Amino acid sequence: MGKGGRRMGAGRPAHKLKAENASALDVAYLSRSGHLDTGNWKRLYWRQYGEVRLEGLVKAFDDHITVDIGFHTHWIGVTQTPCHFGGHRRWFICPRCDRRMGLLYMRHGRFACRRCNRISYESQSGDAEDRMIWKYHSLQHKMANLKLQLPRSRERIHNNFLEVAWQYDAMLDEALSRIMMADATRC
Repeated sequence: MGKGGRRMGAGRPAHKLKAENASALDVAYLSRSGHLDTGNWKRLYWRQYGEVRLEGLVKAFDDHITVDIGFHTHWIGVTQTPCHFGGHRRWFICPRCDRRMGLLYMRHGRFACRRCNRISYESQSGDAEDRMIWKYHSLQHKMANLKLQLPRSRERIHNNFLEVAWQYDAMLDEALSRIMMADATRC
Protein backbone atom coordinates (compact mmCIF):
# COMPACT_ATOMS: atom_id res chain seq x y z
CA MET A 1 0.00 0.00 0.00
CA GLY A 2 1.32 3.41 -0.91
CA LYS A 3 1.99 6.29 1.43
CA GLY A 4 -0.35 8.74 -0.28
CA GLY A 5 0.54 11.72 -2.38
CA ARG A 6 -0.05 12.77 -5.96
CA ARG A 7 1.21 9.73 -7.81
CA MET A 8 -1.16 7.28 -9.50
CA GLY A 9 -2.49 4.64 -7.10
CA ALA A 10 -1.24 6.45 -4.01
CA GLY A 11 -3.10 5.94 -0.77
CA ARG A 12 -6.43 4.16 -0.54
CA PRO A 13 -9.05 4.48 -3.24
CA ALA A 14 -11.47 7.36 -2.91
CA HIS A 15 -14.31 5.47 -4.59
CA LYS A 16 -15.04 3.28 -1.56
CA LEU A 17 -18.13 3.98 0.54
CA LYS A 18 -17.19 6.10 3.54
CA ALA A 19 -18.27 5.27 7.09
CA GLU A 20 -19.33 8.89 7.59
CA ASN A 21 -21.95 8.50 4.82
CA ALA A 22 -23.21 4.99 5.66
CA SER A 23 -26.18 4.04 7.85
CA ALA A 24 -24.70 2.66 11.08
CA LEU A 25 -26.09 0.71 14.00
CA ASP A 26 -24.21 1.73 17.18
CA VAL A 27 -24.39 -0.67 20.13
CA ALA A 28 -23.41 2.06 22.65
CA TYR A 29 -26.24 4.36 21.52
CA LEU A 30 -28.79 1.53 21.50
CA SER A 31 -27.69 0.40 24.96
CA ARG A 32 -27.88 3.92 26.45
CA SER A 33 -31.30 4.61 24.93
CA GLY A 34 -32.83 1.32 26.14
CA HIS A 35 -33.17 -0.31 22.73
CA LEU A 36 -31.27 -3.41 23.95
CA ASP A 37 -33.32 -4.04 27.10
CA THR A 38 -35.02 -7.43 26.73
CA GLY A 39 -38.62 -7.14 25.60
CA ASN A 40 -38.39 -3.56 24.28
CA TRP A 41 -39.71 -2.56 20.87
CA LYS A 42 -38.53 0.88 19.79
CA ARG A 43 -38.36 2.90 16.58
CA LEU A 44 -34.98 3.88 15.21
CA TYR A 45 -34.34 6.64 12.66
CA TRP A 46 -31.25 7.21 10.54
CA ARG A 47 -30.96 10.87 9.57
CA GLN A 48 -28.79 12.65 7.05
CA TYR A 49 -28.81 16.42 6.59
CA GLY A 50 -31.79 16.72 8.94
CA GLU A 51 -34.04 14.37 6.96
CA VAL A 52 -34.99 10.80 7.85
CA ARG A 53 -33.12 8.54 5.45
CA LEU A 54 -34.13 5.20 6.95
CA GLU A 55 -36.59 4.03 9.59
CA GLY A 56 -36.69 0.75 11.46
CA LEU A 57 -38.15 -1.07 14.43
CA VAL A 58 -35.71 -2.63 16.92
CA LYS A 59 -36.97 -5.60 18.93
CA ALA A 60 -34.72 -6.76 21.78
CA PHE A 61 -34.42 -10.37 22.94
CA ASP A 62 -32.05 -12.07 25.41
CA ASP A 63 -29.16 -12.79 23.04
CA HIS A 64 -30.07 -10.89 19.86
CA ILE A 65 -32.06 -8.06 18.34
CA THR A 66 -34.09 -7.87 15.19
CA VAL A 67 -34.24 -4.74 13.09
CA ASP A 68 -37.28 -4.49 10.81
CA ILE A 69 -36.70 -2.11 7.91
CA GLY A 70 -39.48 -2.12 5.36
CA PHE A 71 -40.31 -5.75 4.60
CA HIS A 72 -36.88 -7.07 5.66
CA THR A 73 -35.97 -8.37 9.11
CA HIS A 74 -32.31 -8.34 10.12
CA TRP A 75 -31.24 -10.70 12.94
CA ILE A 76 -28.17 -9.44 14.84
CA GLY A 77 -26.53 -11.27 17.74
CA VAL A 78 -25.66 -9.35 20.91
CA THR A 79 -23.07 -10.41 23.48
CA GLN A 80 -21.48 -8.75 26.48
CA THR A 81 -18.10 -8.67 28.19
CA PRO A 82 -17.37 -7.75 31.81
CA CYS A 83 -15.78 -4.36 32.49
CA HIS A 84 -12.77 -4.01 34.78
CA PHE A 85 -14.57 -1.94 37.43
CA GLY A 86 -17.89 -3.80 37.28
CA GLY A 87 -20.81 -3.81 34.91
CA HIS A 88 -20.61 -5.04 31.35
CA ARG A 89 -20.14 -3.78 27.81
CA ARG A 90 -22.39 -4.94 24.99
CA TRP A 91 -21.26 -5.86 21.49
CA PHE A 92 -22.89 -6.83 18.23
CA ILE A 93 -21.86 -10.05 16.55
CA CYS A 94 -21.20 -9.36 12.86
CA PRO A 95 -23.62 -11.56 10.88
CA ARG A 96 -20.97 -12.28 8.23
CA CYS A 97 -17.70 -12.84 10.12
CA ASP A 98 -18.90 -13.52 13.71
CA ARG A 99 -16.55 -10.93 15.26
CA ARG A 100 -17.54 -8.61 18.13
CA MET A 101 -18.20 -5.10 16.83
CA GLY A 102 -19.45 -1.85 18.28
CA LEU A 103 -20.78 -0.58 14.95
CA LEU A 104 -22.49 -2.35 12.10
CA TYR A 105 -23.06 -0.63 8.76
CA MET A 106 -25.83 -1.22 6.27
CA ARG A 107 -24.76 -1.81 2.70
CA HIS A 108 -26.63 -3.59 -0.07
CA GLY A 109 -29.57 -4.16 2.29
CA ARG A 110 -27.53 -6.04 4.96
CA PHE A 111 -25.86 -5.11 8.23
CA ALA A 112 -22.23 -6.14 8.66
CA CYS A 113 -19.00 -4.74 10.07
CA ARG A 114 -16.85 -2.21 8.27
CA ARG A 115 -14.40 -4.83 7.01
CA CYS A 116 -17.06 -7.15 5.62
CA ASN A 117 -18.83 -4.27 3.88
CA ARG A 118 -15.55 -2.80 2.56
CA ILE A 119 -16.20 0.61 4.04
CA SER A 120 -13.34 3.00 4.75
CA TYR A 121 -13.06 6.23 6.71
CA GLU A 122 -12.84 9.59 4.95
CA SER A 123 -9.39 10.18 6.43
CA GLN A 124 -8.05 6.97 4.85
CA SER A 125 -8.44 8.20 1.29
CA GLY A 126 -6.76 11.58 1.71
CA ASP A 127 -3.40 12.55 0.25
CA ALA A 128 -0.57 14.42 2.02
CA GLU A 129 -2.28 17.81 1.59
CA ASP A 130 -5.53 16.52 3.08
CA ARG A 131 -3.69 15.07 6.08
CA MET A 132 -1.90 18.40 6.60
CA ILE A 133 -5.21 20.30 6.51
CA TRP A 134 -6.84 17.87 8.99
CA LYS A 135 -3.84 18.14 11.31
CA TYR A 136 -3.93 21.95 11.08
CA HIS A 137 -7.64 22.10 11.93
CA SER A 138 -7.22 19.60 14.77
CA LEU A 139 -4.44 21.67 16.32
CA GLN A 140 -6.42 24.87 15.71
CA HIS A 141 -9.28 23.35 17.72
CA LYS A 142 -6.86 22.43 20.52
CA MET A 143 -5.48 25.97 20.52
CA ALA A 144 -9.01 27.35 20.92
CA ASN A 145 -9.44 25.14 24.01
CA LEU A 146 -5.91 25.69 25.35
CA LYS A 147 -7.11 26.85 28.77
CA LEU A 148 -8.47 23.36 29.42
CA GLN A 149 -5.02 21.75 28.98
CA LEU A 150 -2.33 21.20 31.59
CA PRO A 151 0.52 23.76 31.56
CA ARG A 152 3.10 21.36 30.02
CA SER A 153 0.60 20.26 27.39
CA ARG A 154 -0.14 23.89 26.49
CA GLU A 155 3.46 24.54 25.48
CA ARG A 156 3.68 21.29 23.48
CA ILE A 157 0.36 21.98 21.71
CA HIS A 158 1.41 25.56 20.98
CA ASN A 159 4.76 24.46 19.50
CA ASN A 160 3.09 21.73 17.41
CA PHE A 161 0.54 24.23 16.16
CA LEU A 162 3.24 26.71 15.09
CA GLU A 163 5.18 24.00 13.26
CA VAL A 164 2.11 22.70 11.44
CA ALA A 165 0.93 26.25 10.68
CA TRP A 166 4.28 27.01 8.99
CA GLN A 167 4.05 23.77 6.96
CA TYR A 168 0.43 24.56 6.06
CA ASP A 169 1.37 28.10 5.01
CA ALA A 170 4.22 26.77 2.84
CA MET A 171 1.87 24.22 1.24
CA LEU A 172 -0.67 26.96 0.43
CA ASP A 173 2.06 29.20 -1.03
CA GLU A 174 3.25 26.33 -3.22
CA ALA A 175 -0.30 25.59 -4.42
CA LEU A 176 -0.93 29.27 -5.22
CA SER A 177 2.34 29.54 -7.13
CA ARG A 178 1.40 26.45 -9.20
CA ILE A 179 -1.98 28.04 -10.02
CA MET A 180 -0.33 31.33 -10.98
CA MET A 181 2.23 29.50 -13.17
CA ALA A 182 -0.58 27.61 -14.89
CA ASP A 183 -2.47 30.86 -15.52
CA ALA A 184 0.69 32.53 -16.84
CA THR A 185 1.33 29.73 -19.33
CA ARG A 186 -2.24 30.01 -20.68
CA CYS A 187 -1.89 33.74 -21.42
